[in-house]
Amino acid sequence: MLALAVLTILTAQQPDADPKIIALTVAEIRRLLNALVLTRPLPPEHTLHWSIWRRTSQARARRSHYQRRLSHQASRRIK
Repeated sequence: MLALAVLTILTAQQPDADPKIIALTVAEIRRLLNALVLTRPLPPEHTLHWSIWRRTSQARARRSHYQRRLSHQASRRIK
């Protein structure tokens, strides 16, 4: 429980400055801690690169989802 509280606080303290990548989530921080501390370690560069790739991909999916919903709403207004 304490670990979840710490992860939640870490997540809430992040600024959401870069629209090309989503902010760290509680789940992503947990994955990073697990990958960097609890399991047989891969090189930290690999783990951090994977995290950045994953969050960039999520941001791209989020933008696509928003654009699709906006275009769908616009087409419904025209009719």
